[in-house]
Amino acid sequence: MGRYRSSPRCGHCWEQGHTKRGCPTYRAKAEKWLAENPEAEGYDKPYWVREVEGYKNIGKNRKCSWCSEQGHNKRSCPQRKDASAKNISKNKEWRAQILEKLKEMGLGEGALVADSRKAERLYLVLNMQWDKINLTGSSESAAGHAEYSKYHYKSGQTYPEIILCRVRNNHKTSVYMPMLKDDQGRELMYYGGNNLDIVSPAEPKPPSGWVDDESWAKGLF
Repeated sequence: MGRYRSSPRCGHCWEQGHTKRGCPTYRAKAEKWLAENPEAEGYDKPYWVREVEGYKNIGKNRKCSWCSEQGHNKRSCPQRKDASAKNISKNKEWRAQILEKLKEMGLGEGALVADSRKAERLYLVLNMQWDKINLTGSSESAAGHAEYSKYHYKSGQTYPEIILCRVRNNHKTSVYMPMLKDDQGRELMYYGGNNLDIVSPAEPKPPSGWVDDESWAKGLF
């Protein structure tokens, strides 16, 4: 059952639906006094008039914890909203590239892979952990640190891993995603492994709508 929250009651007019800070009657009273006393300054003004003026300046003096500018907070920060939209758009492009390269490799759930450092060890790919493959794991050349505000990422840079099962004894382990590169040879991953050889490929099948999914971005900033 949801938590009940009563409607606020004004400390000036005692009506419900607003507080004293936003009371239209209180503000109108102060505006009228100021209009009738245009020369009044500082403590020449009644306390209640100065209080209303103080309410008006609260938003102006607010400093955003995201961009450090005044006049708004992090939730309403226009720069934060623009950065979030830019990351979401870039992530769709980046995921499409990642999926294309994984298909070329034949790396997906069900693929049989070998550790190039220990060729006798064969593994079955159990889980690609698709939800962890997003722009937070991208390289500087794919999405610049400053350009995409990566210094604001809540969880910082990530290192996507896939889950493997050793064929011989069913022992599970995790390894970093391979270092995938785009068609120009630029690294798509911030960090990737280079020790997996595909023995028997399998088509990668991410969840429906994975490329265009935006749910990961909710905790981005």
